[in-house]
Amino acid sequence: MSTAGADKKPLRYSVRGKDTRFFSAEGVDELVAISMALAQELWVVKERLAAYEGLAAKKKVFTAKEIEGFKFTPAQRAKLDAESQAFIDRVFFTLRERVEGLAADPDEPAPPKEP
Repeated sequence: MSTAGADKKPLRYSVRGKDTRFFSAEGVDELVAISMALAQELWVVKERLAAYEGLAAKKKVFTAKEIEGFKFTPAQRAKLDAESQAFIDRVFFTLRERVEGLAADPDEPAPPKEP
């Protein structure tokens, strides 16, 4: 048996701990987590929209032209804006948590001063 591969570590089959890293480049793990959160959110919306479209077509509730010409009231717009902010907060939670963790670490060197 060759010893050339003896120094290689086996692949892990499980992940434990809060700060497990999969990629060595800074920020890649956070971007993957953000992408996965977006994918989950998007799929929920796509399923729900498909259900609404199916029900609307079956019951002949409204036409595609009516949907495209729909205008939100100021109250509806404000509610959607608040939901949008909550969505953004959920999506970027992982990255924000990582940045806040670094800021709280006393061993972390201070960032360079802006020119």
